[in-house]
Amino acid sequence: MKKGLLLASLLIFFLSCNNSKMYEQIAGVWECDSWTNETMGTDKCNNNVQFEFKLDKTYNSTIAKVGDTGMYKIQGELLYISPNGKMEFAVKITKLTSDTLVFLMNQAGNEEILTLLRAN
Repeated sequence: MKKGLLLASLLIFFLSCNNSKMYEQIAGVWECDSWTNETMGTDKCNNNVQFEFKLDKTYNSTIAKVGDTGMYKIQGELLYISPNGKMEFAVKITKLTSDTLVFLMNQAGNEEILTLLRAN
């Protein structure tokens, strides 16, 4: 029993440290490099997509000149977005480096890949 409790405590500690690092990495302003629908082969980026993730777990976004704000959280490889007044949804983070952020998303059953680059 004590071993199980210790193992569970260590796992929770490790996951919280890992998520803490991800929050630091994702914080900042990101601009669209490409947004492809794998089925249609189209790019929806058009240089009009921007996200700003803040350390206080709030975000601002602009997509096609439409602004949005809300809260976000990271659990494992999923980024949960909770826009103000709308339902929460999740995207998979497939890459997060100092200059590149890639999301895997589902749009009506079609796979979409959104690649963002850190703004200067």
